Amino acid sequence: MGVKVQICVTNGGDMQAKFISRVMKTGEKTLLVIPFTHKGVRVNFHGTNVKINMEVTDGQGGTWTFKNCRIDSVRKNGLMYHKILSPMSEGIENRRGERRTYIWQPAIFTVEGIPDQIFTTLKDISPSGFAFVVEPKKRLQIPDGRMVTCTLNAKGGEVIHIRGKIVRREKMEQYVLYGCRSGEPNPEVVDFINRLNEKTALKPDENDNEPYMHKE
Repeated sequence: MGVKVQICVTNGGDMQAKFISRVMKTGEKTLLVIPFTHKGVRVNFHGTNVKINMEVTDGQGGTWTFKNCRIDSVRKNGLMYHKILSPMSEGIENRRGERRTYIWQPAIFTVEGIPDQIFTTLKDISPSGFAFVVEPKKRLQIPDGRMVTCTLNAKGGEVIHIRGKIVRREKMEQYVLYGCRSGEPNPEVVDFINRLNEKTALKPDENDNEPYMHKE
């Protein structure tokens, strides 16, 4: 009850939006949350190629990903909720062991053994790694174990450098995803992530509609 939930909604490729709410009721494969809204209007999550992934942090600090969730609007005891349905009763463990912050922004990648820089998209970052995507038409085959340096031009002219080793490669619908694990957390990256998360943090009164709150 009351735990913050954040979902990321995509069209199967580019990340489109994040939404934040609070959990009001739980089931084995469902959550009832205060409706996700945009400018005061309840969001409709149905449409062509809509994909919804949800990340959950457990009591031990582990992060789990639930893929391909569905969100419906339901009414219960006179109140409207968004019901999140997951086809998974257990999530996929986050290999980096930490929450990932979605970026989906162009960046420059220097890969060990490849003479030319790669201009592609940084998907997400965490204190212990990052992931980037490459379109199949680039015809790149990057083996596991290669070291990668990502140069990200952040807002305000800030330049962030992230370095890691490729630990997985996954073919998606529209691109190939490469996951990289870093060594010791880079303080520059940690500070950047913290500032990004502060901007998306749930405000005290955001979505806290009084009718949904538990009464003592």
